[in-house]
Amino acid sequence: MAGKDVEEEEPWLFEYKGTVFPGCTRKENLDAMPDFHIRDDDVIVVGFPKAGNHWCAEIINNVMRAAGKTTEATMDPEAPGRILEFDDEIADETRTNHRFLEGKPSPRLICTHLHREFAPPGVASPTGNTKIISIMRNPKDTAVSYYHFSTKLGDNEDDWGTFADNFLQGRWEYGDFYRHVLGWWELRDDPHFLFLKYEDMKKDMKGAVEKVATFLEAELEEAQVASIVETCTFRNLKVVYDKSADIGCRSIIARKGIAGDWKSMFTDEQNAAFDAKYEENLEGTGLKFDFE
Repeated sequence: MAGKDVEEEEPWLFEYKGTVFPGCTRKENLDAMPDFHIRDDDVIVVGFPKAGNHWCAEIINNVMRAAGKTTEATMDPEAPGRILEFDDEIADETRTNHRFLEGKPSPRLICTHLHREFAPPGVASPTGNTKIISIMRNPKDTAVSYYHFSTKLGDNEDDWGTFADNFLQGRWEYGDFYRHVLGWWELRDDPHFLFLKYEDMKKDMKGAVEKVATFLEAELEEAQVASIVETCTFRNLKVVYDKSADIGCRSIIARKGIAGDWKSMFTDEQNAAFDAKYEENLEGTGLKFDFE
């Protein structure tokens, strides 16, 4: 896509204020974000695509149900347990997604891949009691996972080498990885935020569930924590997702769910290029990733 108009080169993509977006995001939703109202009891998950957003949201859903923060009465009757998103199209063609979200019952669990600069003010600079969980994953595994996902979805027709270069240069969906993670990382000391890393969750799932529960002020028994850990293992969620007939791409969300899968795809040259970009962008920021 280098040197060419993104919409001419990849017709399912479009550029908005210098960032590449998939067509399903829709410009109307992005235009509406500065005025979108965030409620005090909203729980928001922010993360670059393929960072573990859905996995994190499943944990949150289960924690909130176990703590009695969501009940049958507060579940969305149109899609109980569904993960709502700012930046994705919905089946109802009569409403853009921000209008759809405005009518959803509280508490809402909303996921977004948006950079901080594109997010609603109530997420980018939160006040009140809104809870925001930022999920991050190392850029190499993120790129490999995104390649396989977008290829299965039919959005990507490039080979791995071309895709890896586009990802590294921020010429793929949602733009530059580092611009995204560092924008949210600036808020690491804000009490409205909890930051989680995919690799840490893989190493200590129980600890991740307990962190989420504490952050959401959800008092859980040990047995409830153990049940959530078992329910939200990659193995169990993959079975659910693979059989899903849900809207969109849920059935291809889960693939391997491991850390270090980048080694199966990266050439030495690609590895060196990704390492150089990593050091250039993260040196001195305090943000580090594990690659194993």
